[in-house]
Amino acid sequence: MNSSAQKSRKELLIQLESLIGNECYNANIQNYGPGGTRQADGRSFRYPITFREPDGTKIKVNATAIPTEMHDVTLATGYYAFGANQLDIIGALNRVLEHLENHYGLSLEPVQSD
Repeated sequence: MNSSAQKSRKELLIQLESLIGNECYNANIQNYGPGGTRQADGRSFRYPITFREPDGTKIKVNATAIPTEMHDVTLATGYYAFGANQLDIIGALNRVLEHLENHYGLSLEPVQSD
């Protein structure tokens, strides 16, 4: 994979994680109004994602999105912590992309503009 394809994959992983991480709601807050209409606007929060540096240092990100300058090795370690459990979100999203590439012809090669 060339470096521009790697950059596209990294950017897509960051975007996809942001979409998922920003869809959290507190179950103790009423998110539904009359007739079962969802009223979650303004009640969501960014689920924190944690990364491990090669030296073992943990980095927790609560911001809207992961910084794009994060090193690929660190990015690959991103997980959500659920008590004693963890969801390897970046690894899972990468496996979804691989599945789409292998079974549905997804190409992450950058599109050449004229």
